[in-house]
Amino acid sequence: MKPIPALAATGIGSVPFLDEQEAVHLILDHLPDLPFWPQMAQKGFFEDMVSQGVGGLPLIVRDAEQRVVRVTDAVDRDEALTHFYEAALAGDLETFALTPAEASGFYSLMAALQDRPATAPPFVKGQVVGPVTFATIVKGLDGKAILFDYELLQAVTRGLALKAAWQMAKIGESGRQAIIFFDEPSLTGLGSAFLQISREEVISLLTEVIAIAKETGDAYFGVHCCGNTDWSVLLETPIDILSFDSYEFFDHLTLYDKPLQKFLERGGYLAWGLVPTSPTAPAETPEALWGKFTQQVQTLLDRGLDREMLLSQSLLTPACGLGYLPPAKAKESLATLGALSLRAMAWRG
Repeated sequence: MKPIPALAATGIGSVPFLDEQEAVHLILDHLPDLPFWPQMAQKGFFEDMVSQGVGGLPLIVRDAEQRVVRVTDAVDRDEALTHFYEAALAGDLETFALTPAEASGFYSLMAALQDRPATAPPFVKGQVVGPVTFATIVKGLDGKAILFDYELLQAVTRGLALKAAWQMAKIGESGRQAIIFFDEPSLTGLGSAFLQISREEVISLLTEVIAIAKETGDAYFGVHCCGNTDWSVLLETPIDILSFDSYEFFDHLTLYDKPLQKFLERGGYLAWGLVPTSPTAPAETPEALWGKFTQQVQTLLDRGLDREMLLSQSLLTPACGLGYLPPAKAKESLATLGALSLRAMAWRG
């Protein structure tokens, strides 16, 4: 696969806008090298990250009134699993498609790219809820997370991989290369009573979801975790991109400098969540964020990482999704991110 443009800027997922065409225009304007399709989280429950994972999965339904995703007993379990695996093993990706009601931003972005050459841009980023987060949030009939229902967990993991594969195929039809992030905010609870799963199980699930998606075609795969976690776990998986909140949690990542170096040496990319997205974060000027980024880069160089390798295998992002910021602040964040990307490219030389 061709390399991702060094220090390109992209987004994580959610935006606070109500007009998907406005969102796409802003993204293409400020993040032209690596646009992402926006999750229009303020438009309704169907565009919620977990809700977007439902289509095609067995036994899983949306309860729009309660705004939850849950297991249903309205269908026979064995029959539902049989139908799921028939579609999955046949490679029927349309079963796992995102609909316009679920992902208006995806369809708007792909339409906007139709009249552009495939080299402008050469990459498009998509996202899917990760299997750990989905299976932690969704509850079974017994009220327990389906993370503990091994049979259903295996089906969900395959289904989410095929939802990634559907995005890869649609992006590929435009002549572009896909970059897919599995979003795993639940991993902030790894090692605590809130997430009762071992590091080995996390590694196994993420390895499996990526392996299944890769069976359908080439793409770069990343994992985004918006808080602190045991980064060594993610660095042991076959991800191509580690997406982290460098604004808040860079110091925690430096504790794993040896695994990080091995990750970069095998061709991995770091996606630096440089622009804060918390509504309570202090106001930061672009100059202050630039200073923070260059100091963080220098910290890794002081630990023995190679400058050219580090910068050529880095991307810039917001710390997390922009969906809970006021629209004016989200617009400002996109503009800041785009400007920082251009400055970083010039700094790399």
